[in-house]
Amino acid sequence: MVLAAVWLANTPLAAAQTTEEMIKAGEKVFRTVAEIGCASCHGDYAEGDKGIGPYNRGVGEEKIRAAINSIEAMEFLKEEIHDREIKQIAAYYYWLGELQLVKTLAKRGRFIPDSVQVYPGTKIQLVINNSSPFPRSFASGNMGIKPLTVPGRESSYFVWDAPQEERVFTLSCTNCRIKDQALSIEITKSARKHFSPSAGKVAAAAKAPAKVAAVRPPVIADRQAIELGRELFLTAGEVGCVACHGPYAEGDVGIGPYNRGFSESKIRRAIAKVPVMRFLAGKLSDKQIKQVASYYHWLGGHKLVKTVTVGGRFFPARIELHPGTPIQLVIANRDRKSHEFKGPVLGAVPIRIDARDAGTVAWVAPATEGHFTIGCSDCSGKSAKLTIEVTKKAGKFVPNGGN
Repeated sequence: MVLAAVWLANTPLAAAQTTEEMIKAGEKVFRTVAEIGCASCHGDYAEGDKGIGPYNRGVGEEKIRAAINSIEAMEFLKEEIHDREIKQIAAYYYWLGELQLVKTLAKRGRFIPDSVQVYPGTKIQLVINNSSPFPRSFASGNMGIKPLTVPGRESSYFVWDAPQEERVFTLSCTNCRIKDQALSIEITKSARKHFSPSAGKVAAAAKAPAKVAAVRPPVIADRQAIELGRELFLTAGEVGCVACHGPYAEGDVGIGPYNRGFSESKIRRAIAKVPVMRFLAGKLSDKQIKQVASYYHWLGGHKLVKTVTVGGRFFPARIELHPGTPIQLVIANRDRKSHEFKGPVLGAVPIRIDARDAGTVAWVAPATEGHFTIGCSDCSGKSAKLTIEVTKKAGKFVPNGGN
């Protein structure tokens, strides 16, 4: 990865603490603190993980300290992180806030999306997700960057300053099977401007992008249509909607928006008008579009709830739900071996989740208040549990309303 020096002399952080070394140290802490890293809950690039942790790009030192002292899921860090490390993370977050996050997925020789627009003069963090099990190398003939090799099933990035003049740049994969595909980066004043903390837009930089507005889904579909829609969501066009919209249609900051509850008419409009989606026009039949809409409708009717397990601990370890709330519970196993989970929420049969994988279950909270637990039967910390508290104090979930 390529790092650029960032000078923050006008911020509360002293200039001596904002060197490239400080930022690199902050990134290391972000990925490794307490053996799980901030990335486990806040995303690999602090872009947030819907259902677990918020968008943290541009978040300042004061907010980091407040979170550690007041958010239950983060209080354990009081014993795990030192004052200097907090300052390092703050420097790293500030640096991320200066950068516009741009993502692309390299899959089967294609880039998804294969074109992005950037406002002139914008500094971007371009993340390349490599879906291949083999390392892939990427290079550009006109961006002035060094070639970047991304390991199999991983992502990496480089930082690049867009020029002031409007023009088009390209990035290609040099060792993919299909070599005539490229990512097009158009520098244009019609692109949205990125507001960074140094521009006096701390709130804008630290706030997660808004979700889609409330939509009206089709009539409740039968189970078969939902299952077929889910299969298409994962595989349509050989890449699946999941490539851009996240594994649960929760959106992927830098690529695709939140789609839970998306209506059939909006799907059709996107396929017809969004350039990166037009290739689906000849790959999805009318019936298949209806099936995807059925699946999106089902997702929109369930609150997305996520927890991460690593080292025998759950993050978060406690979740509050309003009585009667239907949820899609996702358990992400970040350990390097599979684990078995059990509890009344999961049903009579325990579920096993492979290493670095996730499992999901649908559940409806009862109408009465109470506590439910999920435990890992073969984790190193067997006493650790996820507690789901059903309480009227929790916020109400509005189905299909963008929650």
